[in-house]
Amino acid sequence: MLVYAISLREHADRRQHLADACDAAGLNVVWFDAVDGRTVSSDEIASRETYPEAGSYPLTPTQYGCYLSHVRCWQAFLETEAPFVAIFEDDVHLADDIGPFLQQAEDRFPENGDIVKLETCLQPVRLESRPENTVLGRDLYRLKGKHLGSAAYILSRKGARKLLENSEKFAMGVDAVMFNPRARLKHSMVNYQVDPAICIQDDIGHRCGLPSLGFFSVNPIRESRKSRGANPVEYGDYLIRDCLRRTKLQLGYLIGGCRKRTVDFRQNAARSCQNAKPSYKAAL
Repeated sequence: MLVYAISLREHADRRQHLADACDAAGLNVVWFDAVDGRTVSSDEIASRETYPEAGSYPLTPTQYGCYLSHVRCWQAFLETEAPFVAIFEDDVHLADDIGPFLQQAEDRFPENGDIVKLETCLQPVRLESRPENTVLGRDLYRLKGKHLGSAAYILSRKGARKLLENSEKFAMGVDAVMFNPRARLKHSMVNYQVDPAICIQDDIGHRCGLPSLGFFSVNPIRESRKSRGANPVEYGDYLIRDCLRRTKLQLGYLIGGCRKRTVDFRQNAARSCQNAKPSYKAAL
C-alpha cells in the first residue's frame, strides 16, 4: 500500500521516530513536509475561511497548517494510480503488525468506504454492532459517530475526491471534516474504525503503557467558539439544519443498533493495550 507521512522539516526527532517505526514494519514511506501554519499568507487564509458564517470556527495557524498538509497529501494521492493510501502524522505509535495489516487491508477495504480510521483517542465512539470485515484479528466497524483525530488513516480514491470537494472552504478543523458526521458538508463521509486500533498518538499513548516521547504541539490549538453568524436569522437557519442532522443521526443509531464504547489500542490484536511495548528503537 502507498504510505504518506507528514512532518515539519524542523521536527527531526519526530521524523526519526516515525521513520524508525516504518522501517521496522517494512513500510516504504513518501515524506511530505508539513505546512507551518504560521507561514500561511493572510490572503490564502482569507480565500479559504468561512468564519464568521454560522456554525463555522475561527481556525488557528496550527489548524490551517495541519489542514493544508493533509490537502496536499490527498491531491498527490489522486495524481497516482494507487487505489488506497495510508497517511500518518509524525507523532503516532504504530503497532507491531502495521506492515502486514496494511498489505491485507487493501483487499478487505469496505466497498462503500471512504476512510478507515487506524487510531483511537480512547474516548467512547459509536460503532455498528457487527464488523464489516476483519484484518489480522482487527475488526473493521462502520464508524457512525464523531471520533476526532487525523494522525493515522487509510483513504480511498473516492474518499479523497470527496474530502477535496468538502475542503474548498475551511469551516472547521480537518479531523472534524473527516470524522464528525454532524458537520455540514457537501458530501457525507463513509468511515470505518479499526478495533482494536493499530495506531495511537504520543500524547495519549502513556495511557496504554507506551513511553511518552514528549511530542506535544509547539503551537497549541486554543479553544474556539462556534460562530453565531452575522444575524439571528442566519443562526436560526443553522440551528434548524443542525437539529435535523442530529435527529437523522440519532434515528440511524436506533435503527442500526449502534453501540457506544471505547476503542482500545493494542500492539497486536491478542494483547491488551496495558501491556503495550513498542518494538522499534526510537520509542524505547
